[in-house]
Amino acid sequence: MIKYLLSITLVVFVLPAFAQQGMQYTQFMFNKLQFNPAYAGTKGHFALSAIYRKQWLGIDRAPQSATLNAHGALLDKKLGLGLSLSYDQIGFSNRVNIETNYSYIIPFKNRSFLSLGIRGAAYYNQIRWEDADMIDQFDAAIPLSSTSSILPNFGAGVYYQSRRWYLGVSVPHIFRNQGDFNIASNGVVEPEFTQHYYMMTGVVFPIAKNVQIQQNLLLKYVVNAPLATDINMSVVFHDKILLGLTYRVGDSIDAMLQWQINNRLRIAIAYDFSVTQLQQYNSGSIEAMIGYQFAPSKTEKDPLPLELEEGETEEELQQRKKDKGTYNHRFF
Repeated sequence: MIKYLLSITLVVFVLPAFAQQGMQYTQFMFNKLQFNPAYAGTKGHFALSAIYRKQWLGIDRAPQSATLNAHGALLDKKLGLGLSLSYDQIGFSNRVNIETNYSYIIPFKNRSFLSLGIRGAAYYNQIRWEDADMIDQFDAAIPLSSTSSILPNFGAGVYYQSRRWYLGVSVPHIFRNQGDFNIASNGVVEPEFTQHYYMMTGVVFPIAKNVQIQQNLLLKYVVNAPLATDINMSVVFHDKILLGLTYRVGDSIDAMLQWQINNRLRIAIAYDFSVTQLQQYNSGSIEAMIGYQFAPSKTEKDPLPLELEEGETEEELQQRKKDKGTYNHRFF
């Protein structure tokens, strides 16, 4: 009964703010295109990824999200193009996002680069009133069928990455949208689609042979909402296995596991344990991801030639050259 009431609460109180909070992913560091259009094309070759999240297991109509990303680079890998398709559902409302991303990549030595990106997007939003569990079946204020709207928007971002660290700042939705869901004679429901401001950064450094530490930070600010912070630390073994732990401040403690099967394919899973009062009503949240990168041809020109860095041996340089054609660290 309590879980049923919670599902009703989600609909009544979360629905008006549905658009004010973007999709939430624990594996944000592997889903950068979702947050920043400047990330498009920075892999240096065509890449695909898909991620699915089911939040608050055990609570009816709790949020769930899915995203498919595709991006690559053209014109000597200086022009990045990307497409993101997303589906987000909470309560009896859902949203479908179509986002096109464009970036201009400025290369520096040793695979460092600066990328400037823009986004054009369309958002289809729907409220399925017929799925509502109404106490009063004859309440004229509640529509009997679905209502929907399509909203355009634009975004922009900046992304810099060197061999050991990265930093990105973005506003995926620059303009405020008023989601007018006309309900005939019953009035209008107007959830507001407001700006989101993101800052994402990370650093990776070795601590032993074939062992690296990676730290990531995500800050999200939404107008009239508290700052959201994700703090992550991961350990990478042999460039194959990543074990990570994230603290989403005031919300959850999250664990993740990623396996780099080969140079092209990787899979990952994450589990969130809630630290709020909701923990007694749900079994946590789960997330799964798969990524695939198309390796460059052997004759393809490398726009970012590697050079010997200070303190680096020739053997270490040759090891880095084995990853030819990939701008960034595979776990970035």
